[in-house]
Amino acid sequence: MNLKKQVGLLTNKPGCYLFLNKDNEVIYVGKAKNLKKRVSTYFNKAYNIKTTRLIREITDLKYFIVDNEKESLLLEKNLIKKYRPKYNVLLNDDKTYPYIAITNQKDPMYKYVRKYEKKALRNYGPLPIGSNARSILLTIQRLFPLKMCKGDLKKPCLYYHLNQCSGACFKTVDPSYYEYQIKQVDKFFKGEINQVKQTLVKQMQKASDNLQFEQAKRIKDQITSLDFITTKQNVDIVTNKNIDVINYEISEEKICFVMLFYRLGQLTYKDEYIQNYEGQDLDELLNSYLQQIYQKNLYPDVLLIPNEIDLLDLDENLLEFSSYSFNNQDDVFIKLAKQNAIDSLNKSIISNNVNSGDELEILDQLQQVSNINKYPKRIEIFDISNIYNQFITGACIVYINAKPVRNEFRKYNIDSQYTSDYARMKFMLEKRFLKRKKEKEQLPDLIIVDGGIIQIHAAKEVLNKLNLKINVIGLSKDNNHKTRYLIDIFEQTIDIKNFKKLYNFLTSLQIRVDEYAKSGFRKKYHNQLNDQILLIKGVGKKTNLKLYKHFKTIENIKNADFDELNKIINNKKITNLIISNFKK
Repeated sequence: MNLKKQVGLLTNKPGCYLFLNKDNEVIYVGKAKNLKKRVSTYFNKAYNIKTTRLIREITDLKYFIVDNEKESLLLEKNLIKKYRPKYNVLLNDDKTYPYIAITNQKDPMYKYVRKYEKKALRNYGPLPIGSNARSILLTIQRLFPLKMCKGDLKKPCLYYHLNQCSGACFKTVDPSYYEYQIKQVDKFFKGEINQVKQTLVKQMQKASDNLQFEQAKRIKDQITSLDFITTKQNVDIVTNKNIDVINYEISEEKICFVMLFYRLGQLTYKDEYIQNYEGQDLDELLNSYLQQIYQKNLYPDVLLIPNEIDLLDLDENLLEFSSYSFNNQDDVFIKLAKQNAIDSLNKSIISNNVNSGDELEILDQLQQVSNINKYPKRIEIFDISNIYNQFITGACIVYINAKPVRNEFRKYNIDSQYTSDYARMKFMLEKRFLKRKKEKEQLPDLIIVDGGIIQIHAAKEVLNKLNLKINVIGLSKDNNHKTRYLIDIFEQTIDIKNFKKLYNFLTSLQIRVDEYAKSGFRKKYHNQLNDQILLIKGVGKKTNLKLYKHFKTIENIKNADFDELNKIINNKKITNLIISNFKK
C-alpha cells in the first residue's frame, strides 16, 4: 500500500507515528493530537513548500494509538530513546544540571543532585557554571543545619557535636526548627547573604589566627563560591522571577538551540544543542528539545520564545508559562539567546570544517578495507582483560559515525570457569546480543573484536546461534604490541599501517577498549584486596585507606613489621590484630 493510502486510512485519535526508510530503519518519531491531520501535513504541498530530505526518505509509516496527549508524550520519549532516529532531537541521557535539594520528610536533609527532584521540598538551581556547587552545599550545611546523619542512632552523631546536624539522630526535632532553617536557605538563594559572608569572614580570620591555614583556605573558597553565585550580570535585570529563554540559529544545514536560565535576575546556566537541519518542522523540533530539557529541570515562571514560533503549537504543559517578548527587557533576553546560538553554531561549523570529511572518509575506507557490505555507522568494539586469569572483565565500547557514545559503554563480569579466549568472548557476546535481541535494541552495523581468528570465530558462532546478521572483523597487534593488522570479513589479514587515518582511528579504538576493560578488572582486584583488610574485626575504612596510600599493595602490607604498620595506624591494638590475622 502506498503512503498516501496509508495516511488516508489513519485515525483521528491521538498517538505516535514512526517514519521508516527503504532499509526499514526508523528515521523520525512524532506525536499528534490527531494522527491523520498531523501526518497529512508532511505530504500536503500547501504545508511543505520545500521538499525535505526527510520526506524523500520516507517509504513506510507505523503508528500507535493512545488515549490522550499525555500518553503520547511519554510514548514518544520512549520510542525516541529506543530507535534514536536521525531526524529527531537526541539530547544526551547524561546531560544534567547541578541542584541542591531539600528532601520532603519529617527530618529533611540536603542533597546534591544532577537533576531537580520532583518529590523534594525545595530545589535550588540550576546553580551557576563554575560556582562549585558542592562547596555551596557544604556552606549551607554548616550555617543552616538540617538532619545530617541516618537518624535514630540513640546518641548524638559526630555532625551534631560539630553543630552541623539538627539532632534527629537522638531526639525529636520541633518542625518549627526546620521551617526557620529552610526560610534562611530561601533567603540565601535569593541573594540575601551579607550576614552569611560576615560569619564566614570571622571564621576564616579565627582559623588564620590559630594557624589553621588549611581550614582558613577552605573557608575562603566558600566565600569565593558565594561571590560567584550572587554576582550580578552585565545586563541590568530587575525581576524576582525565574525566566528561561529559548532561541535558535540555522546555518549550513545545521540548527543550534540555546536555552538561558535566569534565576532571580541572574544568568545562572546555559544549555545548547546542535544537530543537522534538513527541513524538519521547526515547531516540532523546538517542542522536542523543550520537553527533554524539562524532564530534568524545574519549570520557570516564564519561558520566553521567539516571535516566529507559534505558541499554539507548543505542548499544553509548556503553554501555560510560555510567552513572547513584550518589553525591552524581554528583547534583551531574546537577543542574547540568539547571539549565543549564532556564536555556538559558527564555532561548531568552523570546528567541523577543520576535520571536514574525516569521519566519512575513515568509515568509507573501513568499509572497503574490511570488505563489508554495509556502511559501518554504528560500531561495537569488544575486548577482554584479566590479571593472573582472575577478575576477568569484558568490555564493549560503542561508536556512532566514528564518535564515541560513552553512555552506551558496558563492562561484563566473566566467571573464571571460562578459561579460554574463545569461551570468554563467546560468553560476553552471547550475554550482550541475547539481551539486545530480546529487548529489540539497536544492533551494530559492524563488530570489531580485539584479537584474531579465535575471537572472530567465537563472535560468528554467537551470531549464528541468535540468527543475527552482523559483520565481524578483528584487530591484532605486531610483535611490539602495537595495532597493525585488520582481519577482514573473509578472515584475510591486512596491514593497515599505510592507511594513515584509518590506522589512527582503529588504534584509538583498540587503546580505548583495552583501557576500559582494564579499568574493570582493576576495580574488582582492588575491591577484593580491600575486603581482606576490612574483614578484620576492628579495622575500618579510614585505617584501610591509610594503609593502601602508604603500602600500595596487599603484599606490602602483609610483609610489613609491627613498627612499620603502627607508624601509619598509630594504634597498637589494631596493628596487632592485622599482624595476627595475616599469620593465620
